[in-house]
This record gives sequence, structure tokens and C-alpha cells, in this order.
Amino acid sequence: MDDRVARIASIANVQAYNSHMVQKYVDGAPHVKHASLRALYSRILIQVFDNAVRYSSIPRVLDLGAGEGSVTRSFLELGASVVAVDISEYQLNELKDKCKHYGERLEIYCDDVNSALENLEGKFDVVVANSFLHHVPDYISFIKSSVSVLGEHGQFFSFQDPLKYRSLSHWERLFSDFAYLSWRVFRGDIMGGVARRLRRKKGIYLDDSVEDNSEYHVVRGGVDQDAIWGVLDGEGFDCDVISYFSTQSRVFQPVGTILGVKNTFSVVAVK
Repeated sequence: MDDRVARIASIANVQAYNSHMVQKYVDGAPHVKHASLRALYSRILIQVFDNAVRYSSIPRVLDLGAGEGSVTRSFLELGASVVAVDISEYQLNELKDKCKHYGERLEIYCDDVNSALENLEGKFDVVVANSFLHHVPDYISFIKSSVSVLGEHGQFFSFQDPLKYRSLSHWERLFSDFAYLSWRVFRGDIMGGVARRLRRKKGIYLDDSVEDNSEYHVVRGGVDQDAIWGVLDGEGFDCDVISYFSTQSRVFQPVGTILGVKNTFSVVAVK
């Protein structure tokens, strides 16, 4: 993936998350919206922290794409020190407000994550990419760069990325699409939304579409969990891919979970 595409994605993310549009984020972010997904995230996060604290009394965490600070705050509350990086000044202001009591253990950088990875000093015990890989054009290269800043017993932790579409069964894909559309129909701009979805199903990507550039998974058929596992395994990590169901719809979230539908994943990789 060339530098131009990466820059376009960064600009699109600023446009999408640096304005009043952030107010729509919670309703469109299942891992924030649904208690069951927050509980799953919390269990995995505590597992990651407990492993990190075995080797460092105050684990050093790098939160890439930190956003409004949900991950940063959680690690700070557990006792870690955190370096939070995001390109959105708007969201980082929210993070600063949430985490103002942890000043001595918090560093904040408003920067593109790739630039930050080149310039940050020292090693980290944990690198986090929460609901972020699907915003990155070349997430494989991003992961390779991310794990290069980890220390001897470091961990890579990602959460809330869509499974590669072709790895879903026909039933899982149909159920996930129906659950999404049942939510989307009440969000406004229904004709525009449907037109974008039909175009994306054909693999057509538009350079001037903020939505396409901030949500790369929609034109790439999800995020390739097997490729990620292969890269991390090759780098010497013990990698666990945790699959689960996630949708914006409050009605379909519990139904899909009960039925055992899987369309989303988390990664915990330990050196």
C-alpha cells in the first residue's frame, strides 16, 4: 500500500472523528454500546494487564488510535503508564478530560500512528489497537511496526475488527447483514447508505469518499485474521484470535450471541 493511500486514510479519519460526527460514534460502535461486549473487552484487557504486571510493576502501554480514551483510561485505572496516540485532536481533548487525574502516568501525542511509531523512544510492555485495524490501509505492515517497539515479554492486543468476510458462513454473513440493515434504516441518509453498501459489495472504492477511507474493511472484505495470526506467529508470538458476534442493533446483539454467530475478532499475542 503506497504512502498516498495511507495519507488519504489519515485525512479521512480526521474528517470523520474530529467533528460533531463523533457524537454518533457510540450508537455505531457495538463494543461501546453493548454491555456484553464491554464485559468481554474488560476480561481480555485484565488478562493482558495481569500478564504484563508479571514482568513490570508499572507496565508501559502504547495505545494506538486512542480516540476518546476508553482503553487509555482502563489501563491507567489498573496502574499502567500509557502513551496515547491519535490523529484526532477533538477526540484527544475528550481523552485529556477523562484522564486528567493520571497526568504523571500519561503522555498524549496528536499524530499519525505510523509517524509516532518511528519517533517514540523506549520499549513497551503492551501495544493496543482498539477498533482500529480496519481503519488502516496496510494493517499488516502496521502490526509489524507496532510489535517492533515491544520489549522482551511484550503483548499485542487488538479488539473489535470485522472477520474476513469470506471466512464467515453464508448464514453468518446473511444474519450480520440483516442485523446491520435493521439498525441502519433508522440512521438517516438511507438511500446514500444503501448505494454505498451496494457499491462496496462490488469492491468499488472511491478516493474522495470519507466513509470509504475511514472504514477500509468495507472495500477489502473485512480484516484477515489468518494473515494477522501468520505474521505474529512468524514474529515469535503466541497468538490467540478470539471470535465473537458484534452488531449495532440492540435487538440482534443478544440473538446473534445465543445463536453462536461470529463476525468480529480480537487478538492477544504474547512474546
